[in-house]
Amino acid sequence: MRYRIVLAEATRVSFDFDGTLETKRGQEMAIKELEAGNDVWIITARDITDSRPVLKVADTLGIPHSKVVFTNGEDKWKYMIRYRIAKHYDNNTEQIKKINKHTDTKAILF
Repeated sequence: MRYRIVLAEATRVSFDFDGTLETKRGQEMAIKELEAGNDVWIITARDITDSRPVLKVADTLGIPHSKVVFTNGEDKWKYMIRYRIAKHYDNNTEQIKKINKHTDTKAILF
């Protein structure tokens, strides 16, 4: 079953953290998305107890902590629906496949 996402004004774009946003290239991509006026989020499979490095990068990029989501190991596709994400960057091919299968979010392999 596919779920539709209705987008509001700014396009919501999310980044995985480990292997994606933690890299210089990932941060440069996030900055470009922010400069384009997009609403940038971090959606990571990390447990919230390991949040410090993620929140540090969020602070560096100016991403509010309210836009940082810890799935605690759960599949991310449900969060794409919950937060109405239009585009998601991730380095995990399994997550990319699940997001593309179950949602209208454009999941892009990093």
